[in-house]
Amino acid sequence: MSAENEYAALVKLIAWIDKHAAGLDLPSDERSLIAAGCFDVALEHQASIALLYYAQLPGSLLALLRILTESLTRGLWLLHCASDSELEKFKKGEIEKTFGELTVEFETKIGIEEGPLSGFKRSAWKAMNDFTHTGFIQVARRHSLGKVGANYDDDEIAKALGVAGALGLIAAGQMIGMSNRPDLGELFIMRMQDYANTSSSDNT
Repeated sequence: MSAENEYAALVKLIAWIDKHAAGLDLPSDERSLIAAGCFDVALEHQASIALLYYAQLPGSLLALLRILTESLTRGLWLLHCASDSELEKFKKGEIEKTFGELTVEFETKIGIEEGPLSGFKRSAWKAMNDFTHTGFIQVARRHSLGKVGANYDDDEIAKALGVAGALGLIAAGQMIGMSNRPDLGELFIMRMQDYANTSSSDNT
């Protein structure tokens, strides 16, 4: 799928999420509220990535992908795995575990070892860090023959947009699950399948 087509699919997905996941009746316990805050931040990052593509700011788009990933993963871990004492430490600005550890704990908790998040970390974490912290991978894409400026491969941007769509959809699914709305849960599963199928059919 080209970056332009991936962007169009992402915009439609964001509109769907806004329609179905905004204004949900969520639990009011502290753990749920904190996790929901993480998921909501992830959704804002997802929308920001779409806006950055529209504004033709691909370096910032790629830099934000790691932050979106962390927002989602922290929300998943805080909701499903963190002990009460770890929740208290988070409130004080302390997380003593790495991104990889949070991912492994969450996937172990739901019974999927070496799942999609772990696979994504193995394949993309180094590059995401580089884009976020302005390492060589990011800097190298600011040059073309006789010019300093954005010079990113269309396929690279397309993949980032697709990942942003998938991660935001997971965040929305968590909030839908927290709202105890089985009707929306069924719609969410259908939308996730539709989004995955759109990407795979356009890449064949």
